[in-house]
Amino acid sequence: MTESKSPVRHGNQVECFLDGLPPSTNRYPYEGKEQFDRILKFEFDRLQRALSCLQSKSIDRNSLELSEYFVIAIGPSSFKQDFLLCETSSGLHLSYHAAQQTLIVRMTTTEHAQVIGALNAEIMAILQRMDLYRAVQIYGNVDVDVSNGNVKRPDWGWGPIRRSGGPKRPGVVVEVGVSETTTKLRNDARMWVDPVKGQVNMAITIKVDRTNPRITLDTYEWDSPTQRPQVTQSCVIEETSTKVTVSQCPITIPFNYMLQRSPEIPKETEIRLEKQNLIDMANLTCTSEMHRFTTKREAC
Repeated sequence: MTESKSPVRHGNQVECFLDGLPPSTNRYPYEGKEQFDRILKFEFDRLQRALSCLQSKSIDRNSLELSEYFVIAIGPSSFKQDFLLCETSSGLHLSYHAAQQTLIVRMTTTEHAQVIGALNAEIMAILQRMDLYRAVQIYGNVDVDVSNGNVKRPDWGWGPIRRSGGPKRPGVVVEVGVSETTTKLRNDARMWVDPVKGQVNMAITIKVDRTNPRITLDTYEWDSPTQRPQVTQSCVIEETSTKVTVSQCPITIPFNYMLQRSPEIPKETEIRLEKQNLIDMANLTCTSEMHRFTTKREAC
């Protein structure tokens, strides 16, 4: 398949939107759904070959062209007709910038699915103890309007099933990074907590290291006095030859951030991810290149 290694569209705004994508990310002009399906198959096969090569110790990892992403130049009307109004694969993560007519597509990998599933399981177990398991709406394969015709699909999110007013939106979202840089994750989180764009209360980023048993989790919130997003919590879960370390715990999510109301009874409290919650989550993200995270159950 013929592919474009250079941007289809040019300009600082486009490059800013694409900042943090892996260098090997390919870019294409949009020529219809059939062409998109061919590109998707080509990119998926390319990704699977690269992931297979990761398991070979004779391969120079730095030479691998590994990217879960590809970029499509597509106008707003075509994007709306062929993507928003049509069902797309739940294994695709979409980010669209209308003014730049640029669509970023990410193919979900095992690591993405596992870490999201593990984190959701931990949080749902906590909510179940509050009898709020059925009070929360999940935002998985959901496109969210992030202003000015721009659309983004979070890796995961939670919000109340019932809202007092306004459209349904997540209160807390999660973005998982594997091949992408920390810059890409940070930019996504900043957009989500912007009160004009993503409008969420908290964005959680999880960076998975494919080559070492290490996961970094950060939470972002909007700081009203400075009118800027900021990192409010940061935690590194890492295994050495002798022990598992969790740099900070618990990681807390304020009750009203997710349920978008104040607690009403004593058992309705902030959501606390304790040390073992975080280690259990990390365990499920391990690939063949990583050891299992193991430790005794203990609180911080």
